[in-house]
Amino acid sequence: MLIEEIRKHEHMPLAGKRIALGVSGSVAAYRSVDLARKLIRMGAEVRPILTRFATKLIGPDLLWWATGNKPLVEMTGETEHIDVAKWADALVIAPATLNTMSKIAYGILDELLPLTAATMMGDGKKIIIAPAMNMRLYTSPQYEKARRLLEDYNVVIIPPFIEENKVKFPPLDDLAHCVDAVVNRGQDLKGKRIVVTAGATREYLDPVRVLTNPSSGLMGILIAREAACRGAIVDLVSGISRFDPPYMVNNISVETTSDMALAIERLTSEREYDAGIFAAAPADYKPKVYHEEKLSTRDMRSLVIELEATKKVLKSIVKRPRLLIGFAAESSKVSEELVEKSRVKLLDYNLDLVVANNILSEKAGFSKPLLEVCYVWKEGFQCPGESFKEVVARAIVDYVAGRFKL
Repeated sequence: MLIEEIRKHEHMPLAGKRIALGVSGSVAAYRSVDLARKLIRMGAEVRPILTRFATKLIGPDLLWWATGNKPLVEMTGETEHIDVAKWADALVIAPATLNTMSKIAYGILDELLPLTAATMMGDGKKIIIAPAMNMRLYTSPQYEKARRLLEDYNVVIIPPFIEENKVKFPPLDDLAHCVDAVVNRGQDLKGKRIVVTAGATREYLDPVRVLTNPSSGLMGILIAREAACRGAIVDLVSGISRFDPPYMVNNISVETTSDMALAIERLTSEREYDAGIFAAAPADYKPKVYHEEKLSTRDMRSLVIELEATKKVLKSIVKRPRLLIGFAAESSKVSEELVEKSRVKLLDYNLDLVVANNILSEKAGFSKPLLEVCYVWKEGFQCPGESFKEVVARAIVDYVAGRFKL
């Protein structure tokens, strides 16, 4: 398949970026092929560098096919490390073993990959490491020393994905998103604590019938992942979603609007947040009467359901975050109307920013990759129109990071 073919109709935040992809001798090395293809879909050019042991686990020809660039393995005296350091915008080592991490940390440059990493560090280029190893190695004092040294050198270590008592290769979408965030924006939210809501909620009429909406949960998940990749500590309160929550956040799963409101009440009473981003689509109404048994369609030809308002999630906040951002799904034929409706919500909930979503858009909205949005704040507004949800997530987190710089 041609490189150009896999780039069609994709959000491409790495367009024009050159990524050196380091592969060390972990059994997860085969996952580097998927990562390479994902980064290419995001617009990057990828050049692989393998350790000698990695070549026993994955054939260099496979990575050559995946990237279109011949993998580098040996030091030949032709200064490959200098050429790559000049060429690349960043080096991503995934998977990274403790052996490779320690060599980079302590300057043991007996292979091309650690030599290239040290050279790029000398050039001030970004180095991103995704560890993968046995849990005993991960909990060893050697790992902790290597981690501290690397972070002192401004190397970004992606949070470990721990499953089955192993440090595994991270979920592909999470890792690729973090590569984009670190390469293009850095970790400007390190140490900040953020709460995010995502997804729809369900309100039950009987044990099998519910009142809900078509929200996929993608918007809130992208926001949570963007913030976490940029260094924030993220609590995600997620309702019904088609997507898995980012592995690096603290996820609290809920089902009803009341569950979501109670979770927010508990979290904001126990913790002080730098920002709250309420991207969920909780149901505004619920059946006034819940039927313990399934309503039989045989006994009735029509059914009248009386609804009552659910508890407002934003009104459940106990200690207000320093920044408070809400979403508004509105039906508006013109952007001016969308802005005015959003300004009412801005004032009613004492928000710093409202992200208004026009649900009348044919190409954007719930369960679609795009949103037609207006950003509304007290002093003004901006209506960029249809945007990828990834772009909206980045804009919101950029707003948060920018406010903390003031």
